[in-house]
Parts: sequence; C-alpha cells; structure tokens
Amino acid sequence: MPIWLLGAFVVVGLIAIWVAMRFYGYDKPLTLDEDAARREFMADNPGLEPDDIRMAKTGQAALVRANGNLHVLWVMGQDVATHVLDAPQIIPTNSGLVLTLRDFAAPRVKLELAPDEASTWTALIEKT
Repeated sequence: MPIWLLGAFVVVGLIAIWVAMRFYGYDKPLTLDEDAARREFMADNPGLEPDDIRMAKTGQAALVRANGNLHVLWVMGQDVATHVLDAPQIIPTNSGLVLTLRDFAAPRVKLELAPDEASTWTALIEKT
C-alpha cells in the first residue's frame, strides 16, 4: 500500500472519530450531581460507602468522607479520579484550589471552585 494512501486512511479515520465524538457529546466534560458522584466514588473504591459528599457548584469535584477518611473526587474528561487526602498541601488560586498530594499517580489536583467554596473546602481539608 502506498504511503500516501495509508496517510489518507489515517487522516480520514481521525476526522471520523472526531465527528462521532462531537455528535455523541463526548467532547464535553462530565458534570456530576451527588448521586453520580456517589456511584463514581463507589465504582472507583469498591467496598467503600460514602458517608458524606460535598459537591462543588461546578459539578467537577467533590469532597467525600468515607470510612473515616476524606477523599477528593474530580472530573477528568468523561471519567473521574479519587484519592485519599492525607495531609495535602493546599494552594489557593484565583479559580479555586490546587492540592499537592503524596501520590505519584496524581501529584497535583487543580479544583475549580467558587471563592466561598474554596475557603470552606480549605477548612474541611485542614481539619482532617
């Protein structure tokens, strides 16, 4: 197969994937409510039942208390990630908070929060 034909197949395939993602709405980030956050947390942490969930107004993050520990849940595209908050460094920003975690998989988490939420979340995180 000539290289130009292979290149054309690749380009057309990528464009078709992009169009399909736009058509089905997969180009927009996931937005959570409390029930969706509960389901996603339990799927990410089998065996843990959330005791309390505090959602961000944006629907892009949540603080989850489960089994005596505080976890942060945040949206990454169409999926979520959760991590236990074990003495994170909290850096306030204009758009929310940046948490520096002791986890090589997610060393920094940027949370988009309203100013009043940022102060509340900082107090909740520092309390644990």
